[in-house]
Amino acid sequence: MSLKQTLKKAKKIERQLEQQAESGTQHSLGTVKPRNYLALDPLLRKGGIHEKEDIDIVRKKRRRETKQQLRKTDWLSE
Repeated sequence: MSLKQTLKKAKKIERQLEQQAESGTQHSLGTVKPRNYLALDPLLRKGGIHEKEDIDIVRKKRRRETKQQLRKTDWLSE
């Protein structure tokens, strides 16, 4: 699922919730706020669009990539 599709899905859910709120019961103090379905999307987790380009994060990425490359190398053939 692309980011565009995810955003469309989130908008659709928001509209449905607004329609339910308008046509349904009035808000009282005991009502529960609906979940943010967009926040649960895997595209927006760890390493997604909202990740900061912090120095520590960049270093961590480089270290991880280096470790993966070292694991992939065949040390016995060299």
